[in-house]
Amino acid sequence: MARQRTWDSLPSFNVNPKKSFFGLDKTESHCFTLPKSVYDDYIRHFGLREGRLQVKIFFEISGKTYLASVRWVRQDRSRAYKLEAGELPERDVVQFQWPNYELTQFTIRDNMREAYDLVQSGGKTKDMVNFYHLEKNVFLVR
Repeated sequence: MARQRTWDSLPSFNVNPKKSFFGLDKTESHCFTLPKSVYDDYIRHFGLREGRLQVKIFFEISGKTYLASVRWVRQDRSRAYKLEAGELPERDVVQFQWPNYELTQFTIRDNMREAYDLVQSGGKTKDMVNFYHLEKNVFLVR
């Protein structure tokens, strides 16, 4: 008989997809910033630190898994355009990103066609994308 096991899940969250989510921004980023309230949990769980700022993760979408990354971004905001250097502090954010994974990009776009078309045409969508931590480095995306 198989042994039972338990694990702690990371906090779930939802996001409203915008241009960068779909890669429609200038840099074709295919990413979004996680809610600030979950940063510490995600940094700790994935062991993010100097020298290891990025870890591969998987999105489970419609029963299949797709590659993505969780990334701790250490932003140096000293080159602000309208403010003097040093007026803005450094800023740390945690992001999910998938710019190097074309299959992930296609699947997300295909599963959210209405929202994608609306954002692409300059509109805003009210759709929300939910991210649920299943185990280890796997997230259910709905």
